[in-house]
Amino acid sequence: MVDLVIHSADALVTDWREQASRDGWILVSDGTVEAVGTGSPPSAQDRLDASGMVVVPGFVAAHHHLYQGVSRGVHAPGGLLDWLDVHYRAWSRMTTHDVGIGAEVSIALAIQGGCTTVAGFEYLHPPGEDFVTPVVEVAKRMGIRLVYVRGCAPRLEGALSERLARQGVDLSRLLEPEEVALARTAETLDRATDGRLRWAAGPTTPVIDDGGAFHRALDEVAVSRGTHLHTHFHPIAGTCTEGESAFGMAQRVGLVREGNWIAHGSQLTPQDVAAFGAHGVGVVHNPSCSALLGYPTPPLRQWMTSNDRIAVSVDGSASNDRGGMLAEVQLAWQMQRARYAGTDAGDLPPRMVLDAATRGAARAINWEGLGTLSPGSAADIAVWNLSELGFAGSPASAAEVPDWLLLRCYSGGSAAHVFVGGEAVLRDGVILGTALEQLIEQAHQTASRLYGHE
Repeated sequence: MVDLVIHSADALVTDWREQASRDGWILVSDGTVEAVGTGSPPSAQDRLDASGMVVVPGFVAAHHHLYQGVSRGVHAPGGLLDWLDVHYRAWSRMTTHDVGIGAEVSIALAIQGGCTTVAGFEYLHPPGEDFVTPVVEVAKRMGIRLVYVRGCAPRLEGALSERLARQGVDLSRLLEPEEVALARTAETLDRATDGRLRWAAGPTTPVIDDGGAFHRALDEVAVSRGTHLHTHFHPIAGTCTEGESAFGMAQRVGLVREGNWIAHGSQLTPQDVAAFGAHGVGVVHNPSCSALLGYPTPPLRQWMTSNDRIAVSVDGSASNDRGGMLAEVQLAWQMQRARYAGTDAGDLPPRMVLDAATRGAARAINWEGLGTLSPGSAADIAVWNLSELGFAGSPASAAEVPDWLLLRCYSGGSAAHVFVGGEAVLRDGVILGTALEQLIEQAHQTASRLYGHE
């Protein structure tokens, strides 16, 4: 007998590129989808009646910073460097305990929002301290899939290092010399993997003053371990040579390799995005971060027609705060409508954005078998209850187009159920891998201490 059958769904989405099924069922065995269908379901050891619910693929967050779960709601007036100034001062004081609490908050929010896989870009690694293990252990306990991107910071953005040094910040807790970063990254990438844990690497911000020597050395470390690079990428004035495109600059400094992926891309032209796509490089759009820091809103439909590795994701909580993928997809769709109304770019069906947050994101982070619920795919499933207040007032027929229903009506509630590899990580709205009240109290205390209120 198979492990689980979810049945009688008002709508079952196996792939956001295809139509939803009414009265659908999905059969799970050994962590994968064995079969899908409609009508009377087969037998299974565990049965979940999804009447009045929508069953969809779990979200894949292709760019996050899990430790930032204790950096939420902090006001930092000004531009990017002012924002970084406020947060780096706090992060320079973080302990392994703080990192674990931050990761637990971030993962809890992700799970509530229907997320089953996270690429956590974690770039704080003070000398002599292990900030990797707390994140990995929390992800394992809570059951989510994790691509741990071992970040590093040989440089900080612009004049930020000098600015922080004048304030007495210990820069050794934020920066790693190149040789140290290479050696410690190799140590991390040599750790074991499993069905829910993978590794990647990358610089926090591109290092461009050495002609790409550091990136190429870091990429050699990644290649030798069978993995890839990820970084923030939105070139500022002066980083590209005269007449050079952003893609050309990335290629020149050694960031372009099939399977690598970049976040934001706020200064990329459609030609840049197409060139990245032709070289198998993914691009992640983070709409809350773009709104907070004033980045341009990219033409997602145009991006997606030229690059099949486009993802929509949350960012770290310092620039996202809500932390839920469905809310982020909703915002991405709304921003496209607001920015590009009346153009082809503005005619973006919700299902295309949902696809970018599932299948497209899985392609961006190179994790095959995620992002759809077709037979043979991983049984990573989110179930949303249409009987809750957030969806009240919508007719029964609305479930026939669940993409429109979710993005029009979602108002911040938790998923009803979330499964990773067919195993429940959230059941009846309750996260199974954390003591939520205790976590909330610890997170408040940690954030208050880091930001100077204790």
